[in-house]
Amino acid sequence: MADELLSPWIAVNSALSLYNSFTDLSSSIAIDVRKACKWQPPQEGFLKLNVDGVVFLELKKASIGLVLRDSKGAVVMAVTFLEREVDEPATIELLAVLRGLQLCFPLEIPKLAIESDCLLLVWALQTEYETFSSNGNLLKETKALMSCFHEVCIDHGNRMGNGVAHTLTR
Repeated sequence: MADELLSPWIAVNSALSLYNSFTDLSSSIAIDVRKACKWQPPQEGFLKLNVDGVVFLELKKASIGLVLRDSKGAVVMAVTFLEREVDEPATIELLAVLRGLQLCFPLEIPKLAIESDCLLLVWALQTEYETFSSNGNLLKETKALMSCFHEVCIDHGNRMGNGVAHTLTR
């Protein structure tokens, strides 16, 4: 069998068939990835606060981006803050949540869904455990403010789904 040669016509048709299968599969996977990673609206009755923070070590500055949207995706508020004296990514991500809560609280938003692309922060805010890390007091203050809302949840979101807040930080 190894000695059998394919005719050029069969070889070209086989190659084209493989290429078409590959491009079809590639485009369907890309569509699925975009669907999974795009911004998802909150459940009805909630507003969604996407937060992001970035540290610019060379400038000795940090930036926060916040986007508040309704269940239809309409932007209610978009804000950016410059923070000084922050050099830890975990700290700026936590400050982003705190600043977002501080902005939303006076608006008397009863149901708030917060989304961050920092998984460790989301976990820390979802747990009941006290922490003795350098961000312990900031974490405690953020949790206390979260408890002032009628209903609040925090979830992890993919960076691609958090693109607007990420862009604001830049």
